[in-house]
Amino acid sequence: MLPRIAAGFAVALGLAQAALAADAAALPDGPGKKVVESACGRCHGLDVIADKKWSREQWRDSVKAMIGRGASLTKEQTADAIDYLARNFSNRDRGRELFEDVCMYCHSLEKVRGQQLSKQEWRDLIKGMIFEGAPVTDEEFALLVDYLAKNFGKKVRED
Repeated sequence: MLPRIAAGFAVALGLAQAALAADAAALPDGPGKKVVESACGRCHGLDVIADKKWSREQWRDSVKAMIGRGASLTKEQTADAIDYLARNFSNRDRGRELFEDVCMYCHSLEKVRGQQLSKQEWRDLIKGMIFEGAPVTDEEFALLVDYLAKNFGKKVRED
């Protein structure tokens, strides 16, 4: 009887670990991911996180509430978790943030407004900026192109 119970426990544990691994794989890579996986995944599925679109303040309040309920995080881990959650699961416009942080570091809004480029032209221009040293990842590149084409793209004439 005891070996059967142990075998059942091992199967259940394996299934739980597989479910957690599947949840963890769904989270975007980046600093803080491991902290969120281990701290949040102990009590609930990580899909709870992925379904939220909260502000940084809401994530901060939620993480602090979880610490109040027993989540064990250092100050540094808490900051890493809040940064990760706010960066990946918020209602902000990441394309706009990239535009403001990366493009406007060197270029004025007036200069960008005057461009009115197609999506392909924005792609080509941004590739040149990356070659010149603009710190943009592949994912950020796509977000930035979409944002610029939508907000500063060629105007369609309505005749």
